[in-house]
Amino acid sequence: MSEGSNPTLYIILDNPDISYFYLEEENDISSPPTEQPTYSGLSIVDPIWETIDPNPNLQTLYNDFNERIFSGMLPEIEVKWSNRMTRATGACYPFFDEEGNCVQCRIYLSKPILELRPRRDTVETLLHEMIHAFQCFRKTKDEGDDHGPNFQNFVEILNDSLGTNITVSTTHCFYEEVEALKRHWWECDGPCQKVVKRARNLAPSSRERWFREHEQTCGGNFIKTSEPETPVRKERNSKKATEPEVPARKKRNFKKATEPEAPARKKRKT
Repeated sequence: MSEGSNPTLYIILDNPDISYFYLEEENDISSPPTEQPTYSGLSIVDPIWETIDPNPNLQTLYNDFNERIFSGMLPEIEVKWSNRMTRATGACYPFFDEEGNCVQCRIYLSKPILELRPRRDTVETLLHEMIHAFQCFRKTKDEGDDHGPNFQNFVEILNDSLGTNITVSTTHCFYEEVEALKRHWWECDGPCQKVVKRARNLAPSSRERWFREHEQTCGGNFIKTSEPETPVRKERNSKKATEPEVPARKKRNFKKATEPEAPARKKRKT
């Protein structure tokens, strides 16, 4: 596919707050020629990516977005899939030193949810978490609000420039996918008949805040009513494959053949 004069997106980050974007033509004389990978002129959310690279490597995506969108201002960050994250599509975990400076971040994306969604949702979720990481390192996070005005301004700029639809939400969930993962069900046998649905096999217990109130107002017990079928595991045959039976051999008689008895000698008379 020919890239032609498709514009490359650059971001100006002289200010800790992202101020504006500009588009620079790749064939501009002022910009040094650089080798671009195939399809680099496409939008990062172009539908053709579903065919070209339906299951992208998260670390590769992060490195590419950091270079092309964040001007390489983010440090190396570990980006991984999480099999246990079932309430949100992604999360960014910052680490701070004693002086309160952000020294590292880790980004996790929900594999159970996003593997049911188009590739575009993985891209937009990753960008959402990269904004959190950027604000952490640049100290532009809104005090007391992870998704405050600065975050929303950043999202708006990216969406307008990239054609993305990054959402501003505390959970940015896909509710149908989240509900589909809740396959462990418990139902109260008391008056309330409350039904609790969860993705993990964690029965309602006193460790939860609402449980004590339930005991006082209802007093019923939660009985498990549904769970996913456990796949039957094939038993491993530890015994070696038996060789075909060899017909039993006849036992050999190892006794020496007895010689014919010599005739008894007659005793001489003395």
